[in-house]
Amino acid sequence: MSFQFSASRILHDEHMASIALMSEVERLIVRRAAPPSPGDGETAAVARRLASALRGEITAHFEFEERVLFPYLMQCGEGDLAELLTEEHLALYSLFDEIETTIGDLREDSAAVAWRRLRSLCGELSERLQSHIEKEERALLPALEGALTQEVDAELSARHDL
Repeated sequence: MSFQFSASRILHDEHMASIALMSEVERLIVRRAAPPSPGDGETAAVARRLASALRGEITAHFEFEERVLFPYLMQCGEGDLAELLTEEHLALYSLFDEIETTIGDLREDSAAVAWRRLRSLCGELSERLQSHIEKEERALLPALEGALTQEVDAELSARHDL
């Protein structure tokens, strides 16, 4: 997919990074029935990367959309789309909290129980996040491409890392 505007390209690149992470989460967590052994550094690293991304890049992505892009889209007549995506963000934020707590529980005596819960939560996250990304790729990015101007794109994109 080719983009005329930086804001669309930024979102798309972040979507691809999230999909890559979820692929690793599915491979090392969701599809694995038994808890990892204490020396399994690869699975521990993916769990840490997931927790970091949920609180870092993915939350920052959602906040950029909510704070910067969605208000602009509402002004352009795309309020229904912005509201739908915001509702999905709220459901995902709740799931992020549960996953973060469960990752912390893996260090306790009930690791097998926490592992089953983590696998279930990560499966749900993968399904919901990938569905959300698909909506954004198919609806949000085209709406942005249709609504942005070079000047507005420069202004909104500059606010990405604020």
